[in-house]
Amino acid sequence: MSEDERLDVRVTRDFGLSRRKAQDAIGAGQVDVDSVRIRDAGHRVAVGRAVAYDPNRRRDQTIRLSLPAAYQGDDLVVVDKPPGLLTVPTDGGMHDDSILSRLRADLTRARGPRAYVGALHRLDRGTSGLVAMALSRECHAAGRAAFRDHAFLRRYLALVEGVPKTSSGTIDLPIADEYEAGKRHIARDDDEPSRHAVTHYRVKERFSRAALLEVELDTGRQHQIRLHLRAISHPIVGDGVYGSKERSSGSRPFLHACKLAFPHPLTGELIDCESEPPKDFADALRRLRAGISRR
Repeated sequence: MSEDERLDVRVTRDFGLSRRKAQDAIGAGQVDVDSVRIRDAGHRVAVGRAVAYDPNRRRDQTIRLSLPAAYQGDDLVVVDKPPGLLTVPTDGGMHDDSILSRLRADLTRARGPRAYVGALHRLDRGTSGLVAMALSRECHAAGRAAFRDHAFLRRYLALVEGVPKTSSGTIDLPIADEYEAGKRHIARDDDEPSRHAVTHYRVKERFSRAALLEVELDTGRQHQIRLHLRAISHPIVGDGVYGSKERSSGSRPFLHACKLAFPHPLTGELIDCESEPPKDFADALRRLRAGISRR
């Protein structure tokens, strides 16, 4: 056993809760470490430390959110985005369903019409997983600066077509500034206006005609992972824009933001969140592990 582990992992093992319920209990103030109440699910707990869980303790009063949260504080929340939901409304789409609009409605009920919500980064509509949102202007400004300084660790799971020949690799290809037919593309030469983009990947599982990759970003360009994986001939399964033209009805790119870690923009506290893939992603992996072709 390692010298320490995440608090939500310890609570899951010691008290038989699911990972999500363990995180919820910690955020509600129902878990102590050595008699000290800890509300951070990513808090590292050394072996031998006493961890107590009291489901009957009155839950801390927090703003009730309409989305599951891996972390929630007064100035910051990390939500677990389902696939199909926008991070922010599209241009001109004031009434689009999005994380931003849902959180703004949640906070307006609790804090009034001047409640503030701002996205620190974004996920594509089809991508699921962890997104950090600021709940104050001060946190938003500081958080965006930290994001530009690459203070955020972002890790993804990607189910791709084909199996990479190497167990790991780095893709360093600039992404062009201009769109073509509504799509981004890799810059064709040094003269084309573009932005530097670097993606690291590691093969976690191999299947007969697909692979599960763990992906980390040095940069955060729009559609970066989808473009970079296509560039090495391993597009994301279900990606109807940058992937194979043959895909099941209602499918989405099987890309999931599984880990997000960064210093709290205002306090410096380490925020360390993890997320399991949603049901559609998990079902696709189960079928591949069982050798069942998708119909």
